[in-house]
Amino acid sequence: MDLSTLKPTTRTIEIKHPATGHNLGIRVTICSMDDERLTKIKREITDRRLQLEQKGKSFKAEEVEANAHKLMFTAALGWEWYNPTGNEGDEGYDPGATPHIGGETLDFNQKNFLRMVREYPWFKDQINEELGETKAFFDGSKSS
Repeated sequence: MDLSTLKPTTRTIEIKHPATGHNLGIRVTICSMDDERLTKIKREITDRRLQLEQKGKSFKAEEVEANAHKLMFTAALGWEWYNPTGNEGDEGYDPGATPHIGGETLDFNQKNFLRMVREYPWFKDQINEELGETKAFFDGSKSS
């Protein structure tokens, strides 16, 4: 087996209702935490930690959280907010079923992503759980 062919792929995951497990209508595309897109950020964080340690200091809790959010945002390549009950014209289609926050469907950008992970811990937890599923990034048939 040629080991050079074993490379992680991106995955698209479904965000689920935290109590019922039903799809909410938000799909997030993620890459592996070992993806080269995250290497630079992980090194910057490590360098900063080493600089602080040389001075007898360490990251504050707020910095640890900010670093985790930065890594998570970088691993998230995009999202789609859609109506989980179908498409316009389909029987049972309900335009009100498209997820929104106060009537607003959020575009994918760092500000909106950080808003979601800060305001909705279950959203963050689901992404973190999926990022930890290393095997799934090598098995193109699995998506949540």
